[in-house]
Amino acid sequence: MMRILAVAMLSSLGAALQVPYTTYACDDRRCVPQPRTLTPQAGHTSLRLCEMTCGAGNLWPQPTSAAIAATTTIVSVDDVQHNVSFGVGDAAHLVRSMQHIFDNTLALKATECALVAVDGIELVVTAAIASASETLSLETDESYTLHIANGTASITAATIYGYRHALVTLTQLVEYDELSHTMHMASGASIIDGPAYRHRGVVLDTSRQYYSVAAIRRLLDGMGATKLNSFHWHFTDTASFPVEIKGEPRLTSFGAHHPRQIYTQTAIRGLVAYAKARGVRVIPEVDAPSHAGAGWQWGVDAGLGELGVCFGHNPWYDACVEPPCGQLNPFNDHVYDILKTVYSELHGLFDADVFHMGGDEVHLGCWNMTKAITDHMSSDRSPDAFYHIWGAFQTRARSLVDAQKKIAIWTSDLTNAPYLRSYFEPSNTIVQMWTLSNAGDAAKLTAQGYEVIASYYDAYYLDCGFGNWLTKGADWCHPYHHWSVLYDLDLVKHVPVAQRRLVLGGEVALWSEEVDEATMDAKIWPRAAAAAERWWTNPRNGTTWKDAIDRLRIQRDRLVEMGLQADAIQPHWCRLHPGECTLLP
Repeated sequence: MMRILAVAMLSSLGAALQVPYTTYACDDRRCVPQPRTLTPQAGHTSLRLCEMTCGAGNLWPQPTSAAIAATTTIVSVDDVQHNVSFGVGDAAHLVRSMQHIFDNTLALKATECALVAVDGIELVVTAAIASASETLSLETDESYTLHIANGTASITAATIYGYRHALVTLTQLVEYDELSHTMHMASGASIIDGPAYRHRGVVLDTSRQYYSVAAIRRLLDGMGATKLNSFHWHFTDTASFPVEIKGEPRLTSFGAHHPRQIYTQTAIRGLVAYAKARGVRVIPEVDAPSHAGAGWQWGVDAGLGELGVCFGHNPWYDACVEPPCGQLNPFNDHVYDILKTVYSELHGLFDADVFHMGGDEVHLGCWNMTKAITDHMSSDRSPDAFYHIWGAFQTRARSLVDAQKKIAIWTSDLTNAPYLRSYFEPSNTIVQMWTLSNAGDAAKLTAQGYEVIASYYDAYYLDCGFGNWLTKGADWCHPYHHWSVLYDLDLVKHVPVAQRRLVLGGEVALWSEEVDEATMDAKIWPRAAAAAERWWTNPRNGTTWKDAIDRLRIQRDRLVEMGLQADAIQPHWCRLHPGECTLLP
């Protein structure tokens, strides 16, 4: 037994004014607030302890299977004892980083534990991990088991990432009690857990707006806390090329918004390591041949010809879907030499098993108005002719990507018949769908053998519903997508059972025309957390957002306590009075 400290209760606006905490009792699987008294009554507890042990509990995302005791044990989190054994290999450094995050999370909860001595059991966490491999890929086993008894949490996991997920779950089963000012852990628990989908991600556009490394780290913190495992980094577009490429520095010199708005290779390596400690792999995207402008405009002056075309063309709507315009010149061999340099350096910085090539929204009008392109064409300037030029570009660019990596592409005209099978092999191509959720693309693409990721714009585009930045009125993808829409969207509902294994998961997307790091948190959270539970648990048996709202409200507050400016989903009164904010049909 160790001694831990607690402070006496005193919440006041002045020395003479005491405001007692509300206490709760679990009644019919619901935490019911009790009449306020200056002296807590026997059998009553704080809201956080009640939420942990009553009804549906407080876990997010909900585990595959969980049994939680209705009682808690006082524990000391001052010096958590971690005991880890590996079946094969050793990953001590990365595991220590994961443990450090766990310890810091509990320490943040325990900041008011001071002054008054109270007995508490030392928290011990033991783990048996089959493999110490640090590889995080689509094939990584993220499952785990977690058992709690007598102040000891026992974890088994196939990989260090399953172990990390178990630690996240455990942090939710250790809570600060504001009545006694002590830390409590569930007295017992038996959890078997693992994800329904292998790919659970967020795509962030840091080209249209620059996001600091600190802001991206904040996003990764939230992803780790909700068991999202893929950060898709859209860091180049027509607006900017803010990535350091040592073999071709002119891309950054001509492409960055500002000298201080560059992602150096040192910073990128740091973010990749930071993400991995939170169970997240970082997937880079270099969009091409469209969405490429800034950074490519120096070719003529350097004697390399037009690398990019239509950059900054006005009126913009003749050459692109939004300003600034810009596309690569598919007939300039120097473009491919530069892409080879870019891809090679990025492959050395990112160890993800997927490389995103973009490949959407090629504006045929841009190429059709560009002499450097039409000079290579016959009199046939039909859409089909341009699609074959586009497809040839994709094939040649694909040959420059590490053959061991799968590529991802966005849905486009080129992912329709007859072009898709002509230019993209099903065995190594993932199609990311940004179409309508009811369009049936998942069933169509998986029927052809392609793996898919869902980023349906009518559910997963988090920047929608805030108005049009080019004219007065609604944006193209309005309305705003409420978290309930993300939660209730079943990715495989209309996909034949035999094809469902090809549905890898989903990504929410934050495009940055009208968003920057000052406003990103509230647009991403807690909606991304709602999607995270759908992709982790894939709730069945009629479970809907209404069944999840109490737990999401808890998770939202956790994110805020971590430093994320997550949006509110209900008045605070509703958390203090569970079940009283009756939902409408």
